[in-house]
Amino acid sequence: MIKRLFAIGFFSFIGLTMYAQSDLLISNNDKIIGKNDKTNSDIHAMEYVFPERIYDSYIDTLSNLLTIQLRKVSNNGKWLKNSGNVVLYDLSNKKVKWSKKIKYRLSSIEQFNNVIIQRKGNASYCLNNENGKDLWKVQDAIYYVNSFEKIGIGYKYNIYNGSYTNNLEGIDLTNGKTIWHREINREYSWNDILHLNDSVIVAAAAGLHSINIKNGTGWDYNTITGKKDYDATIAANAAGVAVGLLTGAFIISTGHDLIRDIVSNVLIDSSDIYFASKEKIARLDYNGNIKWTHTLPKDLVSKSVILFKDSLIYMINKGYAYMGYRQLDFGMPFIAAFNKNTGEQVFLTIVKDKKNPVNGIKINNDTAILVFDDRISKYSMINGSAIYEKTFNTDVLGELMYFINEQIYIKTDSAFKCLVTSDPTKKYLCTKGKKILVIDNDLNISDQIDFCDLYIYYFKTKNYKFLSKDDETTVIDNENKKVADLKISREATLIGSKLYDMQEKSLIEVDINEFMKN
Repeated sequence: MIKRLFAIGFFSFIGLTMYAQSDLLISNNDKIIGKNDKTNSDIHAMEYVFPERIYDSYIDTLSNLLTIQLRKVSNNGKWLKNSGNVVLYDLSNKKVKWSKKIKYRLSSIEQFNNVIIQRKGNASYCLNNENGKDLWKVQDAIYYVNSFEKIGIGYKYNIYNGSYTNNLEGIDLTNGKTIWHREINREYSWNDILHLNDSVIVAAAAGLHSINIKNGTGWDYNTITGKKDYDATIAANAAGVAVGLLTGAFIISTGHDLIRDIVSNVLIDSSDIYFASKEKIARLDYNGNIKWTHTLPKDLVSKSVILFKDSLIYMINKGYAYMGYRQLDFGMPFIAAFNKNTGEQVFLTIVKDKKNPVNGIKINNDTAILVFDDRISKYSMINGSAIYEKTFNTDVLGELMYFINEQIYIKTDSAFKCLVTSDPTKKYLCTKGKKILVIDNDLNISDQIDFCDLYIYYFKTKNYKFLSKDDETTVIDNENKKVADLKISREATLIGSKLYDMQEKSLIEVDINEFMKN
């Protein structure tokens, strides 16, 4: 999966000629990539072809360095092999600075501005940008990097007992030296990271913990956000256990029996932080002082969503959690409301269907619509009472998933339209049967739309929107009329007038000035 960051600064790539360094060969050629509807002419692109499949890529916009991970594939092209190459390309001087072989099952690469971290086994290495050699090594799994402050934070690995400790360290990325230590429980893994300011983050890990990345100081709010399932078996869950490094998947397994993510999102306003765990929902100020907590029903809480509405904070409990990356039924779905200022419970309504978790949520004025596998239910957000429920034939339609947002467009005879805004009286429900159900206010199906007819709106300029369908893009103007078709995916990124897309072994560069003009 190509990170969208790769394209920032890619304009320096223009003018690259064919060359070889070691066994690496890159070529470029002109390629027809689409059609301009205004002029009925072909749209040309520059295609840069690499010797192997592009597996991942990163860009440092400050030093103008591009890191590309190439990965070999099987002879039939269906399987990724374990081996490949990491290449650091100097966009300013248009040359390869270095390349090195990599074994993907044993190693991973992340780049943060001019800091490149390689993880091998239970250690993290910082690579020299000039030659790719190791600058330093630490026995830590690095969770977070602030490349501007040149500080990373990670948990220390104990080589004597073969496990990670609760010793969180701040690491000077210029030399690998530890600059601070702090004990923060990682028993239930990390669920989230948010920033209070440039130097202070809040980590959701067995509670909430503020961390000044420069010295490690901060406050702790400890609570339970997981469960040890001692009846679980290794065979049933080993496949779901994985390590997420730096990228938002903050998991380091503390055992095959850990049920994680029994927690809500973190809500913040101008002065306070709101958070629900397995045992309670709480309001804290930015200094970690607890303003209130409210105990939640034992054994009911699972992964949940909290949200503000007027003077209340609502909690919608979904009825599932995770073991590794595998979703499993846990707790029970419910909807609850609390006074935002005092924490007093206004209502709590249990949805008595433990084996049918909440897949989607839609808030509509004073009602909440919950999506389950085979039905949708409407609840009052005033008193939590059940208003109405509708069951669907999933054998025909497929299991229900979620309501779509304003990102989805559909083509009409004369133009394109956003589904959600085209008729505010309707709701649009996605199913596993690759259908969009058009639902009226009584939860009846008034129409159905196939996935193959949908377009995904993925970015815009001042005068144009870019809509993706399959591996192609349609460009429309402010009147939602088509101006061009391009053979690029929604992973493409626009820099100035240049559009960049990674395709198998190729980088596609399109100058869209022709149809960007008024």
